[in-house]
Amino acid sequence: MINENSESAETVKKVYIKTYGCQMNEYDTDKMLEVLRHENYSQTDCQDDADLIILNTCSIREKAENKVYSELGRLRHLKSANPDLKIGVGGCVAQQEGKSILNRAKNVDFVFGTDNLFELPEMLKMVGKGQKFSRTERHSRQKVRNFIPDYTFRQAQNFGVKAHLAITKGCNNHCSFCVVPFTRGVEVSREPEHIIAEAKRLISAGTKEICLLGQNVNSYKANGTDFVELLKSLDKLENLERLRFISPHPKDFHEELADAFVTLPSLCEQMHLPLQSGSNRILRRMRRWYTMETFYKKVALLRDRLPEATLSTDLIVGFPGETEEEFEMTMEAVRNVRFDLIYSFKYSPRPGTRAAEYPDHLTENVKSERLKILLETQEKIVREKNEALVGTSHEVLIEGKHHRKENSATGRTRGNHSVSIKNWEAKAGELLTVRITGANPNSLVAEPLSTSPVSG
Repeated sequence: MINENSESAETVKKVYIKTYGCQMNEYDTDKMLEVLRHENYSQTDCQDDADLIILNTCSIREKAENKVYSELGRLRHLKSANPDLKIGVGGCVAQQEGKSILNRAKNVDFVFGTDNLFELPEMLKMVGKGQKFSRTERHSRQKVRNFIPDYTFRQAQNFGVKAHLAITKGCNNHCSFCVVPFTRGVEVSREPEHIIAEAKRLISAGTKEICLLGQNVNSYKANGTDFVELLKSLDKLENLERLRFISPHPKDFHEELADAFVTLPSLCEQMHLPLQSGSNRILRRMRRWYTMETFYKKVALLRDRLPEATLSTDLIVGFPGETEEEFEMTMEAVRNVRFDLIYSFKYSPRPGTRAAEYPDHLTENVKSERLKILLETQEKIVREKNEALVGTSHEVLIEGKHHRKENSATGRTRGNHSVSIKNWEAKAGELLTVRITGANPNSLVAEPLSTSPVSG
């Protein structure tokens, strides 16, 4: 604790971090905040109060990248009003664009890549001396093997009921539409001991649910430990109630991993399995290296063991060369599998990817119309599946008070359904058995079956 009465006490500075994109970026933001706490920064939710503003960027889609430059434009007035304000740009856009960000946005003081976030203390000293720079150097595979320094965990922080935990960094798949191999680098797996240590720190700080992260999380392998063995080790940790992971690749989903959903008590009955397209030709053009027939078999591996398991996916519409017939193949897959949730996107070309060079790009109107059809179909499926849950009982992990409904709590089932619980004041972190009484398009309504929480 800082002693404000001490002459030697440093003035606490305030940092505002705006995060774009995926769960890995959210995780990186958490780590930046931990690093900055050691540099006497506290987090603020107000840009106007900040001494340091960092944009943690995403370049998966063109829209996300454009949002960053728009935000930098809006920050010009803050920089003009407060010349001492420091502005940094990190993440995937920073890794991709480097020095060009400094040239395009004169109010930016420094740019840093995805391998460089733990160099923030050194970079801030350079910024304090008036230097402007871009630092996007790649580190060797060995240097990033345990890419979360131990010093960021010296004091356990309360991350809340749920937390993310990165187990791999980068990707080796080189899908034709994806910039991740360019922005995140080659795939590296953290040592299992390092992961277990971080998980224990999270649990000791009150975390009940951990979600493992990686660009291809189920390809994890380090020190002779594969992904399933890592799951088994985490499952043994005391006071860990729930375990999830995102985002796996279908090619690495096999019977042993499917069995883990049955044999490991903490592993939730829910999985994200990215499909991307229902056309085998388009999948080849995407460099996904599986067929629809293979994908259906992967789905069966899970549902044969756990028919009640929820399944989410990623889908891209309007990929270069996608015909009406091939789009209909994607729609057929959606109707056949009946995903509980889809993350759907219009294809957007990304610099440096193979697909950006394909000659047969579709118009925005065609892509928008196909996305509309997909979303309408999926909305109908979700509504039907949610309505079928009315009257069933589920265990809910309470996340806190409902943000709109008085005397109500909110939480999630093991299948990851969002649930609001009527007339119930429960503490975050409690497990509660509920009966589903109503279904909304994106959530469920429930009432408690008992007045006492489920014992963990």
